[in-house]
Amino acid sequence: MFKRIRNLASKELVQLTRDWLMLALILIGPTLELVLLARAVSHGISHMPAVIVDQDHSEFSRQLVAAIDHTDELDVIAYVDSPDQMDAWLERNQAELAVIIPRGLEADLPSGTAQVELIADGTNSIAGSTALNAAFGAINAFMARRAAADARNLPTLELHIQVRYNPTLNVRQFTLTSQLGFIVYQVVLIVAALGLTRERELGTLEQLLVTPLRRLELIIGKAVPALIVASVDFILMWAIIVWGFGLPMRGSFPLLLGLSLLFIFAEIGWGLTISALSRTQQQAVLTVFVLALVDVSFSGYIVPVERMPVVLNAVAQVFPLQHYLILIRSVILKGADLPVVLNQVLALAVLGIGSWAVALASLRSRLD
Repeated sequence: MFKRIRNLASKELVQLTRDWLMLALILIGPTLELVLLARAVSHGISHMPAVIVDQDHSEFSRQLVAAIDHTDELDVIAYVDSPDQMDAWLERNQAELAVIIPRGLEADLPSGTAQVELIADGTNSIAGSTALNAAFGAINAFMARRAAADARNLPTLELHIQVRYNPTLNVRQFTLTSQLGFIVYQVVLIVAALGLTRERELGTLEQLLVTPLRRLELIIGKAVPALIVASVDFILMWAIIVWGFGLPMRGSFPLLLGLSLLFIFAEIGWGLTISALSRTQQQAVLTVFVLALVDVSFSGYIVPVERMPVVLNAVAQVFPLQHYLILIRSVILKGADLPVVLNQVLALAVLGIGSWAVALASLRSRLD
């Protein structure tokens, strides 16, 4: 009995090593996710971009900004002239925190009426709360040092804190929008990946190839069900999180639906590529599962993309899911319109064209 079990196990291991692509995905996917997660846990969230509105232009305001910039969590990346310019940085996900220093701040210090405003992006509740805490701690420490240096002068500085898009920093808003994107991603990839693989495994692919259908028509015919199923699934999931869980819908639903269709188009290309390369349905499903681990790692859900190393940050830009999650949060939570998310839209369009080019080349080589 043990000999038979050993022989069967040996055969399975040999079979696994022959499929080098699957073996690489199985080893690299979980390993990459673990490395990124360990990096996030061990180093925390750091180097978050902050934008400054300094209307005072005094020595005190410059020292205050320097104290914020010297924290590990925050990096001052830009100075703007008015709060209106600051809004664009938050809307486009270019800054996690904005600091507004009003005109006459230094002059108001002795009277105790000086006030600084901190505005955080709450779409990612963890990053938003971390940015607020870092700025709050830096300012308080700076004021304590000034008081210790001059015991006769005990200035007070009032901090007015505001959280945009998610005032209570409810982590559910970040999680629900992410899950919406993940579910659509998984559905479209699985349906597209099983299309031709099912025909090949059942032995009916040869029958389809001898019909008057052209290769392109066959490919499009296999892509349409994935498009329909994923679209229906998106609408259903959107209705559940908005009406069932009370997630605020601040943007345009037609815009969100159109962007979702663009994302589905891009992912169908990768699903068809998996379908062309897989020999069985089991292999296709396992490939989708392992590929999902890699996509999640680079989506910004585990580690914000902006805080990844430069090389991994560049790699993350080729994953459609990362751009789609930004689009979902921007439209649903921020009420963003098309010009605000244009960079992500163009990225999805380019990636979609690229994925379909790879899919068509793979399918034609396997079908001919």
